[in-house]
Amino acid sequence: MTYLLMAIGWALVGWCGTRGPKPRPEPLPGPRKVFIWGAIGGIIGGFLWLIAFSLKAPLSSLDYATTCIGAFAFGFVVEELVHQLTKK
Repeated sequence: MTYLLMAIGWALVGWCGTRGPKPRPEPLPGPRKVFIWGAIGGIIGGFLWLIAFSLKAPLSSLDYATTCIGAFAFGFVVEELVHQLTKK
């Protein structure tokens, strides 16, 4: 149950790392797809941060906050990759 709650938190943090669509000359994917990919990247990033620093659940709130850094950064990276790969 703890990992499920952590994954939900990471998804929200990864979603916050995404940017809304900007006016660009080339068409972009819909905003929902971008936010979904940001949430997926957030879950992956938080889990990778958890593994990289050998943290064990249950985590203290400070430990969980540090995993959110990985979730935010990886959510942003995945969102940018989706933008670059879906250009027409």
